Amino acid sequence: ILLGILCGVMSYYFTSINSRIGAVFKRIDKQYKKWILGGAVLGILIFVFPPLYGEGYEGITALMHGQAESLFDNSLFYRFRTIDWVVILFVIATMFFKVVAMASTNAAGGVGGTFAPSLFVGAFTGAALALTCNALFDWHVSLVSFTLVGMAGVMSGVMNAPLTSIFLIAELSNGYELFIPLMITSCISFALNYYLDPDSI
Repeated sequence: ILLGILCGVMSYYFTSINSRIGAVFKRIDKQYKKWILGGAVLGILIFVFPPLYGEGYEGITALMHGQAESLFDNSLFYRFRTIDWVVILFVIATMFFKVVAMASTNAAGGVGGTFAPSLFVGAFTGAALALTCNALFDWHVSLVSFTLVGMAGVMSGVMNAPLTSIFLIAELSNGYELFIPLMITSCISFALNYYLDPDSI
């Protein structure tokens, strides 16, 4: 239930930041200025947060294998990868800045996509909650399960497609053990995001 609420909030953040950054770029008159601004924003973000590079499937795969420390490869924060709260903050920051990177790429005229970034943000949302629960409350919740269910939650909210996200992630996880958590999280996320913003991206 908590993950569903978080995914709904992140879905709203995803769609609203995407439209706001798009509006900023629309005010720029020359295309080459859009390229320069978009390239600068993307370059700085990737330099600080290497998991933002590309589609993000490597970061998702690392979380699905329970290896959050590998997100720090080639990062300025590599030496802090064993400190729990640093890992949590890094995952949360990467999650938020992925939306900025995607929106800047699309608005500047590139192809940043929407589908893969929504899965990326969802995976990192689920992982952030799991890591926080494990660090603060010593609950030993599954990082892998939360990563998968988070992917369905944010995709459901962003695209207003709860059934698609439920079945997609159920197939991705090679089974239906997570079917009930997928339904609960996706439906809560969809309902909350639909309440905040009825239009899909």
